[in-house]
Amino acid sequence: MATATATVSDEEIQREVLEELKWDARVQPNEVGVAVKDGVVVLTGWVDSYLKKWAAERAAHNVRGVAAVANDIEVQPRLLTNATTPTLQQPQPERWNGMR
Repeated sequence: MATATATVSDEEIQREVLEELKWDARVQPNEVGVAVKDGVVVLTGWVDSYLKKWAAERAAHNVRGVAAVANDIEVQPRLLTNATTPTLQQPQPERWNGMR
């Protein structure tokens, strides 16, 4: 007995991957680009963590009709500025004098 398989168009896959990405709070819609050719999804863009890169890939794999995912997203960690960099305090010598 043969089973009927419905093919999903590349445009439909692209639309559904973008929708799936919207539901994931870790990934912003403007961070990831989605292209599809013959069921193969190509993810592009820049994110600030590997967690976001992997979340985008997982979202693409969740879509029906996806044959494979090429994750070309680049990770560019945010640089800390002096205002956000924590400073270490030097131990105060008078604190240690009483502990001898």
